[in-house]
Amino acid sequence: MSYEREMAAARRAALAASARILDLYTPEVAVRWKGENDPVTAADEASTEVILDELGRSFPGEPVLIEERADDAARIGAERVWIVDPLDGTREFIDRIPEFCVMIGLVEGGEPVAGVVHVPLAGVAFAGAAGRAVKIGPDGEERPLRCTAARGVESMRLVVSRSHRSPLITHARELLGISAEVPSGSVGMKVARILLGEADLYIHLGPGIKLWDACSPDAILRAGGGRMTDAAGAAIDYTARSVAVGGLVASAGPLHDEVVGRIRCLV
Repeated sequence: MSYEREMAAARRAALAASARILDLYTPEVAVRWKGENDPVTAADEASTEVILDELGRSFPGEPVLIEERADDAARIGAERVWIVDPLDGTREFIDRIPEFCVMIGLVEGGEPVAGVVHVPLAGVAFAGAAGRAVKIGPDGEERPLRCTAARGVESMRLVVSRSHRSPLITHARELLGISAEVPSGSVGMKVARILLGEADLYIHLGPGIKLWDACSPDAILRAGGGRMTDAAGAAIDYTARSVAVGGLVASAGPLHDEVVGRIRCLV
């Protein structure tokens, strides 16, 4: 299945949501806090409304798990579920760092099968389904993406968070023998850097990752030949009642199991 209709709807929704986000991209943005290091803005809310409206019109009745709304119990046991982060990288949005994005993913039969990550300020998108991943420029031109593996774990470039750096990542670097770091905001942008060949590995250890952080990047990375698992190396369960994911490892592919094996003591 190509998922062309689903991808077209996701791209429309992401583009419209990005336009609303940019309308609200001002130095005076109001922020409220859902918890420690968990901000939300009017842009998160506006993007949520746009995406729910577009997906509701294109695929009425299909459940949507979206960060800024209560979990929809209808998704449990559903064959198809949309999983959405309406503004991934809210901290970057607040700090006016251009590494925030809109992420829309589709799970079918428990597997992430299609995803779109749209970067509002750059006007570019990353999309993947059915074994094909692409970067889409502002003019709509598509460039195929395919992961390129590093020669060894020690030569991998680790993409790291600008705003949520954990001491565990320093320990992971030591265990892996990695020296090269690529700072980046948002999970979507981190995985995009792997697909673009700018990085080889992303690791998140500890709490904080949710299903909406993982779904769309997972689908796109798979389509581009990469891999994503939880920090213990298990496939992410997108049908779980809990939206929390036990850490995250995303890579270009072939060295994934070796990475997970070396850092297992930190999980």
